[in-house]
Amino acid sequence: MSRAGLDAFWLGLVLTTFGAPLGHAFDLVGNSWPSGTIPLRLQLDATRPANPSLPLLDTSTSWNAVATAALNEWNPHLTRVQFTSTESTVTTAAFGNRVNNVLFSTTVYGDPFDDRTLAITLSSTAFRKTEADVLVNTTKSWNSYRGNSRAALDLRRVLIHEFGHVLGLDHPDQAVPAQAVAAVMNSTIGNLDTLAADDRAGAAALYGTAIVRPVITTQPTSATVNVTGTARLSVAVNDSATVLGSTLYDYTWYFAPTGATTFEPLFTINSSTRLDFNLAQLGDAGRYFFSASTPDETVNSNTVTLTVNPVAVSPSTQLVNVATRGVAGTGANAMIVGFSISGSKPKQVLLRAVGPGLAAFNVPGRLADPILTLKSADRTDLATNDNWEQQTATTASNIAAVTARVGAFALAPGSRDAVILTTLAPGNYTALVSSPNNSSGVIILEAYDTDSPLDPALKLANLASRGFVGTGADVIIAGFLVSGPGPKTFLIRAIGPTLLQAPFNLAGALRDPYLKIFRGDTLLRELDDWDSPASAQASLRAAAARVGAFALREVRGTFPPTGLDAVMLITLPPGNYTAQMSGLDDGTGIGLIEVYEMPD
Repeated sequence: MSRAGLDAFWLGLVLTTFGAPLGHAFDLVGNSWPSGTIPLRLQLDATRPANPSLPLLDTSTSWNAVATAALNEWNPHLTRVQFTSTESTVTTAAFGNRVNNVLFSTTVYGDPFDDRTLAITLSSTAFRKTEADVLVNTTKSWNSYRGNSRAALDLRRVLIHEFGHVLGLDHPDQAVPAQAVAAVMNSTIGNLDTLAADDRAGAAALYGTAIVRPVITTQPTSATVNVTGTARLSVAVNDSATVLGSTLYDYTWYFAPTGATTFEPLFTINSSTRLDFNLAQLGDAGRYFFSASTPDETVNSNTVTLTVNPVAVSPSTQLVNVATRGVAGTGANAMIVGFSISGSKPKQVLLRAVGPGLAAFNVPGRLADPILTLKSADRTDLATNDNWEQQTATTASNIAAVTARVGAFALAPGSRDAVILTTLAPGNYTALVSSPNNSSGVIILEAYDTDSPLDPALKLANLASRGFVGTGADVIIAGFLVSGPGPKTFLIRAIGPTLLQAPFNLAGALRDPYLKIFRGDTLLRELDDWDSPASAQASLRAAAARVGAFALREVRGTFPPTGLDAVMLITLPPGNYTAQMSGLDDGTGIGLIEVYEMPD
């Protein structure tokens, strides 16, 4: 969706001396104009401030002439586009009119400038630019001159900066990581009054050469697969199957589910020229095409069909255990596992908080002394354990025997890992980890169904893990075992943004989770936002309501409603799986990962 992007130039004199040669470190907004002209409507004289009188300090006889001089700073460094301009006596302007207005204004289309903002550029931020308006803050004192900055501000150098935003350049000093370069495109005004090498390099990166036209040289082919099977749709562009998107090239798969006529972009599961279905689902069935775009044109592949045949699910298949790895902290960052006992009679479960025991797997940053506490649905403490062997000898020996029976790795004698072996009535429970000195560290928090053989009428179900989602090895990883004679359908959710809202109100919640499902080292499925594809939203809402899961936050004002939590309704054959929850673009925060068994 196209939206307005804001690029402001800040008041503040910056005098920086660089003792070494400067590398080119320009920052790109990530969108560009089509080849040709970028027409600007100059309305500066029509909206000019009362002072000063003309001519200006550099002998300019009009404010529009200053703008023309500023855009002519850029044109010699642009190959496939050129700025053009027309002067207008119109005093009104609007964003969204497909006109590139340049004017003085007391507000940003009704919103006040802040005290530091000299000028602002509003741009369409779709891949292909369609509009950019430049508004200069009339409440400041303006003139036009060369050399060091003065009390009256130099409109020419400010417009050179703003026209850089119009092209698609951003502030290098505000990039991540920040870049220390001499550039008129830095965010604060200084003594630089013309383009620097870095500015010219940025212009050349976007507009220095003609764009090579994308050609679909290998078309995708239709495929048929069973649920949980594998399939691939792939193309080649200009004889390459490994092309990647850039500021000048955009590659997107589009999808329309079976029976639908409207296609939507698959931005959350887009792998450039290839779509892999390593665990195909009914929701994948439909029509697909691949789109290759440049600022100049869009080329589409043939439309193909993926047919997904259903498979029977087994009512006897069930979840057996969950093992969540993450960082156990204090307060809201504590590691918590929630689970339900379904059925009509009590059930024995084995709960383990393993920190020191991870030394056997060479895991760094382990929690040295976890304390495990089991709570009922009304938050009553039911059991607590610090060191697993500090119980009666009979209990310790029972723990060792049950550990072996469920296939968990053995704990070393004398370790400070924590274990609770108990029998629980049907209901909802939580197990949480703390430490004697409020320290933090990596742990695995596990819950095991100890029945042998398993009883389908008495299940350990609806497993959920909450903890701090870090980066690298400190993401949350929930391993779970699906046991039984055939496939089973599960609802798996990685939740962050919803936790920011009532009734949770967790200010430190992860703002944009990313969910991946693995079997061994094989990535089966991945998803960013649960609103993509939009066609799946109805089934995801229905599944959540059916298992009693709380509703997820939706962003109103768009259609269909959208959300940044990640959700999958997925059929899995028996086996061991891991659900990995991370933050998009290395975001961090508190996250909740849930695995619900769907009723037959």
